[in-house]
Amino acid sequence: MFARVNIIFGEQAKVDAGVTHIEGADRGLVEAAAGNRGLTTVVDRSAGVIVATSYWDEPSHDSEASLTHARAGAAEAAGGTLVVERYAVVLGEHRSVPPAGGVVRLAHTQVEPARTDDGIAFVRSQVVPAVSSLPGFCSAELLLDHLSGGGVFVTCWDDELGAAAADEIVGELYDAASAQAGMTFPQVETYAVVRDAAASA
Repeated sequence: MFARVNIIFGEQAKVDAGVTHIEGADRGLVEAAAGNRGLTTVVDRSAGVIVATSYWDEPSHDSEASLTHARAGAAEAAGGTLVVERYAVVLGEHRSVPPAGGVVRLAHTQVEPARTDDGIAFVRSQVVPAVSSLPGFCSAELLLDHLSGGGVFVTCWDDELGAAAADEIVGELYDAASAQAGMTFPQVETYAVVRDAAASA
């Protein structure tokens, strides 16, 4: 499965208009497209940032002209610009669908391209078991660009209490990842769930 991560850097006063655009006709358009496996929307209202991740059987399915037009419309509604990132979904652990308003930790990752298998193995064997055993855990997935070694590790939680409880444990594991797998986590962002409707990998 593949993921297209659409990041809209909008205006704080217009971010809800962008969300409404995505969750209106845009969602129906995306979910009706051939090969679509779901759409997850999260938002940081204080920063004016929306992240809409669509999932696909094949990467070519996400480029239909009508979908491109819809994404541009959402960015315009939010008063911002659109940045697109494409990844393979290399692992996932899904316990439950996070509620609206649930908390998302999005950790940017970087691994040496020659060591992507080491990075994936570390997250699978060390990070995912640690976070999935904690109260409030909903899901975790690793998205990776094998050519550049860039990616994102996304965890979803029922609330901030659960996410905060995981932060210290995850922080220690992120430090170990550099030594054991050549993988770094240079930046972690927090978002609120608007809607999660993605199929499991």
